[in-house]
Amino acid sequence: MSKVVLIGLGNMGKKYLNKFLQLGIKPTLCDIDKNTLQIYRDFEIFCFHEDIAPSGEEKVFVAVNPKYHPSIARHFLKAGASVFLEKPPAVNTKDFLHLLEEFGNKNLAVSEIERYSYAVKNFSPPSNVERIEIKRLNKGKGYINPLWDLAWHDLYLLLHLFGEVEIEKLYKLGAYHYLLEGYVKNIPLSLEVAWNYPEVIRKWSLYTSKDEIVFDFLNERRFEFGNLTSERKGGDKLLEMVADFLNGTYDRNSVYRAVQILELLEKLEQKGEI
Repeated sequence: MSKVVLIGLGNMGKKYLNKFLQLGIKPTLCDIDKNTLQIYRDFEIFCFHEDIAPSGEEKVFVAVNPKYHPSIARHFLKAGASVFLEKPPAVNTKDFLHLLEEFGNKNLAVSEIERYSYAVKNFSPPSNVERIEIKRLNKGKGYINPLWDLAWHDLYLLLHLFGEVEIEKLYKLGAYHYLLEGYVKNIPLSLEVAWNYPEVIRKWSLYTSKDEIVFDFLNERRFEFGNLTSERKGGDKLLEMVADFLNGTYDRNSVYRAVQILELLEKLEQKGEI
């Protein structure tokens, strides 16, 4: 069996597969859809992850319905394999915490692709940020809802850059359109997300006492006080994230940020606001 295993050949699964092939890796594939597996008959294929007997040396990427992520991860972690979960890593905090308490963060990671964007690469927030305005608006429609699908990216970036996030208010602006308001380290924050929006906007504006810092995630570039200070010239963020995990250099704190995001989203759900 290949030392790389891919569970799930849906939208994200196909993207991961392309990156493995770019790296010269032919992974073992698993998907419950037998018709999908027929497309990949020249690969080693499995229909059910339980039929895979890991040696413990595998790097396993899981991109299926998130309610199955914890049980699939447990199957491979018990054998000592390393597991990379597409976000969200679970549909509730309890299931993911059990996984983390049982296996720790040594061999477990959660996708944080936007950390590899040149919009935020090598950026440290200045001490004079007074307000943060975030918009992540998509034309398409994702999996659970825009908060789980889109805001997740901005929440782990806020935790990565600032260390804490507090959500105080949630406004539903439309069927798939939400506005969050809160604070990061006492800095006022607004975070707007939407599906089926007329245009695509993926942008942060950090307003300081001097001027504005803009993260343009759509074009992977950063402007600081009107000057272009970071821009991607080659490569791609998904390939870099995959390579990091395969090389054992992926940020182990991704799992702890995931727990905090799950807790934030669960609180909103419990209030009946999502």
